[in-house]
Amino acid sequence: MEPEENIYVNLEDLDGSKQQRPERTGGKLEETTSERGTRTRTRTRTRTRTRTRSCFKVATLFLGLLSFLLLTSVVAVGFLYQRDFSQLTRQLANQTAERSQLLLMQQNLTNQRDRLDARLKAAELDLDRTRSGSVFCPAGWRRFGCSCYLLSSSMSGWESSRAQCLLTGSDLVIINSQEEMEFLDQLGSQLRFWIGLKEESRGSGWKWTDGSSPGVTFWTRQTSWHRPIRTQSCAAFNGLSVRGGRSWTKEWCLQLLQWVCEKKASTS
Repeated sequence: MEPEENIYVNLEDLDGSKQQRPERTGGKLEETTSERGTRTRTRTRTRTRTRTRSCFKVATLFLGLLSFLLLTSVVAVGFLYQRDFSQLTRQLANQTAERSQLLLMQQNLTNQRDRLDARLKAAELDLDRTRSGSVFCPAGWRRFGCSCYLLSSSMSGWESSRAQCLLTGSDLVIINSQEEMEFLDQLGSQLRFWIGLKEESRGSGWKWTDGSSPGVTFWTRQTSWHRPIRTQSCAAFNGLSVRGGRSWTKEWCLQLLQWVCEKKASTS
C-alpha cells in the first residue's frame, strides 16, 4: 500500500505544482504589463520634455537672433546719426565763417560808401565854390545855380511877358525843383507872376516853353478865370507862404501879371 500512496501523493504534488504555476506565471504577466505601462509613461514624458526643450531652444534662438538684429540696427542708426551730425556741424561752421566774412565785407563796403559820400559832398562844395567864382549875372538879375533870374516891375499877359523875356536873351522861367520854387518865392512877398508853362488847347497837355513836359509839378486847386470861355491856359506862380509849397494856378492867358525871366549865367 505504501507505493500507491506515494504515487498518489506525487500526483497531487504534480497537480498542485501545475495549479501553482499559472499563478506564478500570472503574477509574472501582471508585473510585466505594469512595467511596460510605466516604461510607456516614462517614454511619453521624456518625449514631451524633449519637445518642450526643443521649442524652448527654438524660441531662445529666435529671440537671440532678433536681439542681434535690433542691436545691429541701433549701431547702424547711431553710426548714421553721428555721420550726419558731423556733416551738419561742419556745414554750420562753414556757413558761420562765410556769414562773418560777408558781414566784414558789408562793413567795409559801408565804410567805403561813407567815404565816397563824404568825398562827393566835398566835391560838390568845391564845384559850387568854383561856379560861384566863375559865373555871374547881369546887373539887376539874381543868380541861382547856373541860371540868372529877373522879376519884372510891370504887368502883362503871358504872351507879352514872354516876348519881353526874349528881348533880353532869356525866356519865361522853367521850374525843375522844390529848391528853385523856394528861391523864386524869395524874390518878393506874396508874389504872383507868369512862368513858362502853357496848355495850347483843352486836353493837349501842359508844355514848357522849350517844348518839354513838366517832370515835377506844384499845382494848387485855386484857379481864377475872368472869362467863362477859354481856348488857352497859362500857369502862374503864387507865394508859397500861404499854400505850403503848392503855388501853381491855371490862369487866363490875357490876365495881367508880373513875370520872371530866366537865362544861363555867363562864365568869366
